[in-house]
Amino acid sequence: MTEIILSIRFLLEVVTVLGILSGIFIEKKIHIKILFLIISILITLIWARYGAPKSPHVFTGLNKLMLEIFVYSVGGLSFYKIFGFKIGLLYIVIAIINLLLMYLFSLQGK
Repeated sequence: MTEIILSIRFLLEVVTVLGILSGIFIEKKIHIKILFLIISILITLIWARYGAPKSPHVFTGLNKLMLEIFVYSVGGLSFYKIFGFKIGLLYIVIAIINLLLMYLFSLQGK
């Protein structure tokens, strides 16, 4: 069970960045394309520095939870803007369930 939860978590992280990055190709206005490019780069850098389990600067406890909520909220809002309500809602539901399971099974930092 823990392997499934961790695998979904990894996929969620990858889908978050790639989904936001896809806004570059889907959106029509240049300023929106640039915005999604900047957001995807910032999310990647922030997550690599403070969210990745092997990072020397990894957040723990409440700071990690706040980072996760921030990243998945940005992802959810971006998915809503890019793909519409249903996909944005599906993304948020999967992120919340995965986050709850990560904390329920104490999988943070593994």
